[in-house]
Amino acid sequence: MKLLIVFLFCISLFASDYEEHSERHINKELSHLYLTKEQNRQMKSILKSFRKELKAYRELKKEIEEKRKDIFLKEVLDTKELNKLNHILDTKAHQIENRLLEKIHILLNRQQRKRFIHYFDDWEVE
Repeated sequence: MKLLIVFLFCISLFASDYEEHSERHINKELSHLYLTKEQNRQMKSILKSFRKELKAYRELKKEIEEKRKDIFLKEVLDTKELNKLNHILDTKAHQIENRLLEKIHILLNRQQRKRFIHYFDDWEVE
């Protein structure tokens, strides 16, 4: 019985790690776009740049989350400061997302764009 409990606990830990990875992973499988070799090369460069921006964004997000916690722990909640921090984070996410979509838009032809929009939400920065 104890062995079964330990086994179930281990499975639940693995599942939570998988969920966290899946949440941060963006589906970049683009075979449905039928990219040319040159487009593939350019897309790799675009995605490499995007990953670097996402890494910096996640670090900024951690910093802002810590500041938000500090604000919440004070005697008086400063909602103006919370709004300011939330705005910084939202603005940064939208900037990264817009740069990515602009680069992809330029790279793809009309038909490829039509195929791309089926997965448009997968590219949202969170």
